[in-house]
Amino acid sequence: MKLLHTSDWHLGARLGRHDRMPDQRDALHGLLEIAQDVRPDLILHTGDLFDAFRPPYPALRLGVRALNRLAEIAPTLVVRGNHDSSELFQVIDELVGTGSSRRLRLVVEPTVEEYPEIASEPVVVACVPFIPAGAVVDYASDEHTRFEGNYADGIRAVNSRLFAEAEKRAGRRGIVLYAAHLHLHGAKPGNSERRLTVGEDYAAHPEGLQRALYSAFGHIHDPQLLPGGAATGRYAGSLVPLDFGEATQAKEAVVVRIDDDGVKVDPHRLPTTGRPLTQFSGTLDELEDQAQDGGLDGVILKARVVSEEPIPHLADQLAEWSPGCTLFNVVNDVANRRATPISDDGDDAGPEPGMEELFMEWRAAAATAGQRNAADETVRALFAQALGTVGQDAHPSFGAEHLATRAEETLTSLATKRRAARD
Repeated sequence: MKLLHTSDWHLGARLGRHDRMPDQRDALHGLLEIAQDVRPDLILHTGDLFDAFRPPYPALRLGVRALNRLAEIAPTLVVRGNHDSSELFQVIDELVGTGSSRRLRLVVEPTVEEYPEIASEPVVVACVPFIPAGAVVDYASDEHTRFEGNYADGIRAVNSRLFAEAEKRAGRRGIVLYAAHLHLHGAKPGNSERRLTVGEDYAAHPEGLQRALYSAFGHIHDPQLLPGGAATGRYAGSLVPLDFGEATQAKEAVVVRIDDDGVKVDPHRLPTTGRPLTQFSGTLDELEDQAQDGGLDGVILKARVVSEEPIPHLADQLAEWSPGCTLFNVVNDVANRRATPISDDGDDAGPEPGMEELFMEWRAAAATAGQRNAADETVRALFAQALGTVGQDAHPSFGAEHLATRAEETLTSLATKRRAARD
């Protein structure tokens, strides 16, 4: 039989203000090309289908459509990741039907799924969706009050029970697989800038996984073999580089072939993962050399430009050189940035600058990279009006004066009524 393993699509994810949907759509087209070329007998998705419990509707639609396309090629099984909603998974699972022969299944709790129709012998998958640390005791033992152990002990107990059930269903010649969204002790998370639920509190151990012919894992975004070397399996990694910490990671889908000669694991590089995440650090001339004539079109750019003096309209210059560049962030690192010297001369140092002066100094030095223009006086006037310094000495009341007057009138009225009552 042939198996296709994918994971961590994180549909609905954003990079700053930029929606990653175009990149994820391109990567899914590449994944579908691999699936159509390989024609697997079973497809495993090991969690984090979405990036949030309540994904945006376009991301939800893309995910459902992609899963349906995969299910047209082969039966498809999805285990819930820590970013996925159990309730949403249950709704999608109910919408696709309840028959045993249905092509798409979404799993939210540890269980064993059986596929008797896809090979000459039964194919059984032991499934372990993401289990929070506080919930592992609910699955580790039938008697919760008697369980004593850490997270790894709980996962080991879950695995032991699932493998026993899977081996019973598979029989002597059946194929036992394992699919989980977990952090195995020794796996390398990579340099992702995203917060990952990893560490000793969430670390499971690979012991016992050799009972499966192949163990499909999700949760770690950097594709890699399972640690320890005792079990055959991989982390498939994320669908696209989700941040600049993942920019250099090769994204892949895993094709597994199981026959009488054994198990062959063959990672396939995804043909496209959308716009590359590109980092630049250097001078303006060096940036121009790269960006000129659209040299940075089609990338998401994070740039640090060093200069002796502030560079006006830096982002506009970049847009002129490469209009198709998506700018994530650009920083002008100025060596000769003006600084106000600190003086301890007391009264001789003069009065402290006012808020308007400090604001305009900041605007000149930082907000517009040293540029002065006719709009500055308009901005100064608006800022002064906000501070309440135009035509009055006091700060703006924002309606407080009116409220104070009403309160004073009310108190005066109450006092008059009390005096009248005493008289």
